[in-house]
Amino acid sequence: MKCETLRKRIRENPSYLKAGILLAVSVVCFAGMYIGDNSRKLETNGQGEQILERPEEGEERTQGMHVKIGDREEDITVSVSERQYNDEERKQAFKEAEKNIGTLILGENESLDEVRSDLDLITEIPDTGISVSWQADRYDVIDTQGHLQEEELEEEGTVVKLTAVFGYEGEKASCEFYIKVFPPLRSDDEKLMKDLEDRLVQSDEETKTENYMILPERIDGEAVHWDYGKNTRAAAVLILGTGAAFMLIISESQRKKEDDRKSARQMQLDYPKIINKFNLYIRSGMTIRRAWFLIAKDYEKKCGEKNRRRAYEEMVSTMHQIQGGIPEGECYEKFGVRCRLSVYRKFGSMLAQNLRKGSGGLTELLSREAEEAFEDRKNLAKKLGEEAGTKLMIPLFLMLIVVFAIVIIPAFFSIRI
Repeated sequence: MKCETLRKRIRENPSYLKAGILLAVSVVCFAGMYIGDNSRKLETNGQGEQILERPEEGEERTQGMHVKIGDREEDITVSVSERQYNDEERKQAFKEAEKNIGTLILGENESLDEVRSDLDLITEIPDTGISVSWQADRYDVIDTQGHLQEEELEEEGTVVKLTAVFGYEGEKASCEFYIKVFPPLRSDDEKLMKDLEDRLVQSDEETKTENYMILPERIDGEAVHWDYGKNTRAAAVLILGTGAAFMLIISESQRKKEDDRKSARQMQLDYPKIINKFNLYIRSGMTIRRAWFLIAKDYEKKCGEKNRRRAYEEMVSTMHQIQGGIPEGECYEKFGVRCRLSVYRKFGSMLAQNLRKGSGGLTELLSREAEEAFEDRKNLAKKLGEEAGTKLMIPLFLMLIVVFAIVIIPAFFSIRI
């Protein structure tokens, strides 16, 4: 029965099968790794002593071990350094290094008999632990890093003796070999520009005591025409100005959206007050027009330049339209459209329809609308409270970072190693 229920669940939800397969694979991998990691036995040498194998040359590793001394047990970490050469192996390693060093330093060159670009004078033979230092008999041609000094190179080539000094655990060996260094290969255009640069340097040196520098008129038999380079300041100003204009447009658009959002939220907050006042006046026996005018005029008396509220401003505008002779119902509907919020559209349509059909039932409609507005006002207040709490989290996190810095930084500098 249980198997049938399980099969049914798997058919209805295939994710059960995937989860089961994943769990089974995890269990198998765990078992294999656990057995492999914990079933190893220490090897012994010919004298029966337990041993740890050393890593290859140039490496070092640590091995977690469990040790038992008498009744005491503890987990420790054992550092195992690399295996070192014995005398015979060291000599053989030096011979191999001497044989291969010429190939290892070639870099982009094809042969040491024709060196036209920098050599890669390595400081260590890979995978051996053997260090290398360099000496040259012509440092004016090549330095100890293998960089060519192009100013001193000759077309027929310059022979340089390089000496590689190998070092391993205090033991040293050296080998000498010769290379032939040539100027880099350049295209005709590159040669022409190099000659031009050399002539400009020469002209600058020759006219240092003058108020001007003479520009060469011919290079390698070809005429040279000079003019001031194109200045990109104008383009930079255009690009910056265009970017600033776009940023201004975007910022203005964002500011307008933010203003509209704040205005809409303000109108949402004002709506319950407006509907409650209107409901109170209608219940006291006033007409729709009289109640509207009373709310609008009361706002005009109390409002200052800095305390303007859009919903009330629209009510004042509607009052002036009615006084100007525009049909009252049409003014209420336009009021709802201008406010751009559904609650105000509903309010304006309610008043316009009631004027056309008569005032019966308006008090009940306004009462229900006031209750709904009050509930919406509570929900909005709760939402604003949550947003305010979220915004407060940013300064709290910044304060937490500052506190951590005050506590950790002095402690860090007080550590003595």
